[in-house]
Amino acid sequence: MTNDFGDGEIHYYFGLSYANYLVLPRTVLQSMPHDWQAKFVEMLKQIPYVIDEEWSPEGGYRVIALTENGRFAKDPYGDYERGRRRLRTKGKP
Repeated sequence: MTNDFGDGEIHYYFGLSYANYLVLPRTVLQSMPHDWQAKFVEMLKQIPYVIDEEWSPEGGYRVIALTENGRFAKDPYGDYERGRRRLRTKGKP
C-alpha cells in the first residue's frame, strides 16, 4: 500500500528491523517536558481522523514480555509507581 508520504521519517526510524510496533515506556513519556507531552497526545488523538481504516488504541493490544533464557527479562521501567515516576532529563532537545 502506498501513500502520499513516501517512506517517511517513521520508516527510517525503524531502520532495517521488521518490527511492526513501537512500545514506549510510560515513565519515559511522562518524563518529557509538558509541552512535548501535549503535542504527542494531540498527534495520537488525530490518528483516527487521518487513517482511512478502523483504528483505536482503546481496543487494546496483546503485549508479550521479553524473555531471556526462558525467564522473563527485567523491565528497567517496571517500577513506574502508578504513573508518578519521572526520569532525569538532559534538558530540551
